Amino acid sequence: MTDPAASATRTPYEPHFTITPEGELTLDDHEAVTAMLSRAFPDYSHWYQGARSWAGMQPELRVVARSGDVVVAHAGIRRQFVTVGETDLLVGCVGMVAVSPILQGTGLGTQLLRLVDAALDHLGVPFGALEAGEDVQPFYRKHGWEPLEGVTGHYNDFTADGASTLVSTDDGWLVRPCRSERPAWPAGDLHWNGQLV
Repeated sequence: MTDPAASATRTPYEPHFTITPEGELTLDDHEAVTAMLSRAFPDYSHWYQGARSWAGMQPELRVVARSGDVVVAHAGIRRQFVTVGETDLLVGCVGMVAVSPILQGTGLGTQLLRLVDAALDHLGVPFGALEAGEDVQPFYRKHGWEPLEGVTGHYNDFTADGASTLVSTDDGWLVRPCRSERPAWPAGDLHWNGQLV
């Protein structure tokens, strides 16, 4: 799936977006994504090595922008059930959202989130959900993501050697209404029952 707004007159190095199922990525694709993610997330670069292009749960779909053969932006999405209060809810878990450091501030992130919206719609989920640091939350809010105020989120975090710990955080949780309106999001804390993308 390609960006429906892409122009036929695109220059060779103008970023070209695709939405690709995980099973269609080649080894070269994984290596290119890994290289960009290790630059975008230097604190987690020990996870992104070789062709390991994920740090938590492996995505179902990838939104990828390339300039020539170089990956310059990326987001991963996976459908999963989470527990919110007493309700099991299907969401599109969004993670590994990144723009190559040298292209940040160019509008590429806005294009990326527009394609994330298209991917969430394609997956038919009522909501997208993600966890974001305080420094990038305004960016997501600007693009329609809404904070879950007063909600504690719980998820499993794994170390590089495979040990699991339960992590609980009280802020940084955002949702993107897709096929449901925001008031349909249940009340209560958020349990991922696994890893984040």
